[in-house]
This record gives sequence, structure tokens and C-alpha cells, in this order.
Amino acid sequence: MILLQINNLEKSFDGDIIFSDVNFEVKTGERIAIVGRNGAGKTTLMKIIAGSENYDAGNYSKGKNVSMGYLTQQMTLNSSDTVMNEMRKPFEHVINIETKMNNLTNWLSEHAEDYDSTEYKENLLRYEQLSNQFELMDGYLYESKIKTVLTGLNFKETDFDREIQSFSGGQKTRLSMAQMLLSEPDLLLLDEPTNHLDMETTEWLENYLIHFKGAIVIISHDRYFLDKVVNQVYDVALGSVKKYIGNYSQFLKQRDAHYRKVMAEYERQQQEIKNLETFVEKNITRASTSGMAKSRRKVLERMERIEKPRLDEKSAQIAFEINKATGVDVLSVKNLSIGYSKSITTPINLDVKRHDRIAIIGPNGIGKSTLIKTIAKKIDALTGDIHYGSNLQIGYYDQKQAEFKSNMTILDYVWNQYVHMPEKDIRTVLGRFLFTQDEVKKVINDLSGGEKARLQLALLMLEKNNVLILDEPTNHLDIDSKEMLEEALRNFKGTLLFVSHDRYFINELATKIFHITPEGNELFHGDYQYYLEKLEQREAILNYEESGKAKPDKVKDDNHFTNQKQLKKERRKLERELEEIEDAISKYEQDIEIYEHQLTLPEVFNDIDKSSEINDKRIEAEQLLEQTMQKWEQVENKLN
Repeated sequence: MILLQINNLEKSFDGDIIFSDVNFEVKTGERIAIVGRNGAGKTTLMKIIAGSENYDAGNYSKGKNVSMGYLTQQMTLNSSDTVMNEMRKPFEHVINIETKMNNLTNWLSEHAEDYDSTEYKENLLRYEQLSNQFELMDGYLYESKIKTVLTGLNFKETDFDREIQSFSGGQKTRLSMAQMLLSEPDLLLLDEPTNHLDMETTEWLENYLIHFKGAIVIISHDRYFLDKVVNQVYDVALGSVKKYIGNYSQFLKQRDAHYRKVMAEYERQQQEIKNLETFVEKNITRASTSGMAKSRRKVLERMERIEKPRLDEKSAQIAFEINKATGVDVLSVKNLSIGYSKSITTPINLDVKRHDRIAIIGPNGIGKSTLIKTIAKKIDALTGDIHYGSNLQIGYYDQKQAEFKSNMTILDYVWNQYVHMPEKDIRTVLGRFLFTQDEVKKVINDLSGGEKARLQLALLMLEKNNVLILDEPTNHLDIDSKEMLEEALRNFKGTLLFVSHDRYFINELATKIFHITPEGNELFHGDYQYYLEKLEQREAILNYEESGKAKPDKVKDDNHFTNQKQLKKERRKLERELEEIEDAISKYEQDIEIYEHQLTLPEVFNDIDKSSEINDKRIEAEQLLEQTMQKWEQVENKLN
């Protein structure tokens, strides 16, 4: 059933066309994503779908009885009532029936001796009719539905009787979402629904929406979320809206394949045009070939020209370089207690090696940001020790840096920190982060969160650090900019520690997962998918042990534990080999430092033979170090 349909839609602002010739359709049960870079017009299209924004041309039609719920990024539930009373409002029709049933129950109880009377029989029949209606409407389940949704959106039972005005803005947005989900509209419109949600709550919302009976249209920068939930994608780009079937990852493949196909067709046609034009030019004046030339000219005139395809490539061009490599051992965290006055975690132990890309995950408030701030020396440790390796240059990025204020222009703000850098070089760097021409003269206080985030990343890039510690780096960034950041960090030759709620970002980058829980912390030697599989495996084993039922597939194979034992044995062998290699690397690095120091001594650099001898030793040590580093990477890759 078609719930909503838009045909040949056009929308403009101040004479500039945002998009035109848009066709959009929503049928029962469809899950649709609207994607595109910031400023492309996603939210404008969503507002038109919701009926809250007008349009310049086209046709819009919605089913007469189609109910719609629209959650905006700014929406909060403002009420002086309690949470539970507000959540009951979508069930007012059910509660009304329940009240009538209760009244009839009381009347029938009071008049039981009149069971043969006409009035008694009429009220009994009325009760039965209401009871059947109540059951068909899942009336006996509405209280449990409310509790399920509130608990899923991370509210505790102690919150149920609190007044809504006592909650924070983010909590009020979640309460607004809860009320909308409970109303179960035919069409649910969600603009960035995972904002204000931690990973666990986002996973709950994914599962809820997968089983939601109505249709859904979503705008989200959470690509993992889109992959799980949607089965269609509308791409808003370059003034048009194109439909793709599949989730977000499938959309990317289809979009890029379509671009390559059309580009190949365009290039073939351009070559054909060139050949025809050359033939016409050379042969039009010759009597013997003039007829053929005229014929080819007609072919050219009749030819339907293929327009050169374009991708919406307004994305940051980011690259993080390093001045000097670190040693193999980057960080060693031992029995660390973190917090501002009292410890907020169990003691933390973590070893970080060169080229590690470690994602730090865990529930909100567990101390992830506090941990990386402590490692980055932004706050002091309470107890414990952090040992820093050699040659470390640490760069730190905090999500709150995108909220900074300044009356300076973008150009002056960067120039103030790099006073010896020529203006053209600063403009080149800023251009890579989408600040081009006159945009560098924008005042920072007038920038959006995404623009401020890109500016801070530009400054971080200029530092050329070999260790990057990042707290929610994808916040404020659109999908294209996130993908550019991912590519830059994948090519980064240093070491990366980061906190993120963006599971797609984690899965693309992390080679290890450090999971912090109230009970402790653990390092998983693999990507995010590996981490999820390990948790599932452990849960399966735990369920088996608790229930005594047949072993689940992942643990029922008798050879499983034997294989695991063999794998552990091989892993211990590789770890010992890695330790020996690391010892050798440390020795070569120390030797190089000694040789470099000796070359600075007067008695050496004034003696040509002696300096030449020591320099040869230094070169030999550097060559051995390079060979050993390659061996270390090979063994490290086997371990991971």
C-alpha cells in the first residue's frame, strides 16, 4: 500500500535550486534512508515529506488516514507531567476502554443478584464486546510496552514517576522518541535518531525498528545503523535525488558502479565524437570523400550526447603525516586509576604497540574519555603508572574542540599558531578541509559544529604527530567527511587510540578493541566484528553452562577446545618470537642513538677516520633496524 508519494518536486532558497525533479514514494513496511553531504538538502526533503515545509513545484499526496510521527534533531518532550503519564497518552483510546470495562465490572459485581434482568444482560454483553476490542488492541500489554521502550532507551524504573521537566535536554529527546515509538504511526520519520544514544541503546533501537510494523524514513550519519535497518536509500546530491535498493553499503557499491559505467560510456562517446570530427574536418572539402564526411556530420548532429557524470566530491582531503616513527613500545598502562576526585573504573592495564589502532568502547559514563585524557596528559592519574615509549609526539582531539569560540577568522586563527607558514600554504591546507577562497575569512563564532570540527582536524594534521588520541572524532561530521577521515587514519603511519560510538568507523579502523565495563577491562586482538563474535561465543557458552541444554553450534564441536588449545600454543610461540624481535629493535634503536651522539663529539667529527667508522656502524644499525621492523610487522600481522 502506498502511504505517501511525491512527483516532480522542486525546492529552492533565495533563487538557488536545492533539488528538482524529485520522485519519492513510501509503501507500507519500507525502511528508507535519506543520505547526502551536509547542506545537500536532506532535512529540507524530510520536512517536505512531513508536511512542515512548502515546495515550489511538483505534486505531494498522502493517504487520507495515514498517521505520521516526525522526530527532529531539536525535538524534546516538554511537560510538567510524569514520564509514565506522558507515555500513556498514545494509549488513551485503550485506557478509555479499560476504564469503561472497570466501571462495568464494578456495576456487574454490585448487581450480581439481578443477573436475570435485561439491564444486567445488556451490560454483560457490553463488557464482553469491550473486552474483545481491548484484547484485539493488545490492551493487556500496553503497560509492558511502555516499560520495554523506556528501558530500551536507557531509562530506569525509578525514572518512571519523575517529572519530565527534571530531565536533561538529551533525555527529553529520548522521551520524545519513546512516546513516538509507542504511538506506532503508519509512517515514522526520524532525523538523526541515534544522537544522544550510547552503543547499547542504539543496538536496541535497531532491533526495535527492524520489527516495527509501519514504514520508516531515516536521516542518519550512523552508517552501521543504516546498514542494519534500511532496505532503500535516496541519495541527495548535486541538486537531484536518486533511489537505490539495498542498505547503505550496497548503495555505495551501486552508486560507484553506476558512476564508473556512465563515465566509461561518456569517455567512449567522446572518443567516437573526436574520431568523427577529425574525419569530417579532413574530408569535407575533398570531392571523393565529401559525401561520407557529410554523412558523418549528420551522425554528429543527431547524436544524443552523454553528460559527463559527477560525484558530489565536496569532501575534506585529509592526510596525517608523521615527523618521526616511535619505538615499538608506545604506551604501557599499569594498574591505572582514573577520575577527578575518586576512581571511576577498576584498575586499567593496557599495552600499546607501534601501528596499533585501538578503539576504546564501553557504556556512557564508564570513563572512556577520562582514560584517554589521562593518557594524553590532559588530567592527572589518581594512582598507577603510564610509561611512555621513545620519540612520542602525541596529538589529542576532543569532541568538545568543535564547540570552541573565537572572534578571529579561520585564516588568522591558524596563522596565529603557525606564524612562519606562508599564507598560500595555510590556504592550501584549509582548502583540503573545504575552506576555500573567501571562506577562510569567516569568523569562527559563525561556523557550524561540522566546520569547527574540520578546522580542529586541520590543526591536528599540521602537528604531524606519531600518536593520535581522538575522542569522538566523527561527531559533527557528515558521512563524506567521515569517510575521508577514515581513509586518512587507515593510511596513518603512526599509532591510534580513539573513543567512538560510531560502530562503522570502529569496524573500518580498529585492529584491537579495549572494552571497559564496571567489572573490569579487556583487550580484544581483532576488529569490531571479531569482538562481537567473541561476545556471542561467550554468551553461548554461558547459556549452555547455565541451562544444561544441548551445546550451541559455536561450542558443540568436540574438536573446538582442542583447536583452541592448539591456537593458543601457536599464539604463545608467536608472542615469544615477537618479544625477541622487540628486544632486538630496542637494542638497534639504542645503538643508533649512541652513534648519533658520538658523531656530535668534537673528538669524533674532527677525526675523519673515526667519524667515518662510526657513521658506517650507524648506517648498518639502521639497515638492521629496518629489516627487523619488517619482520616485526609480519609476526604482528599473524597475531592479529
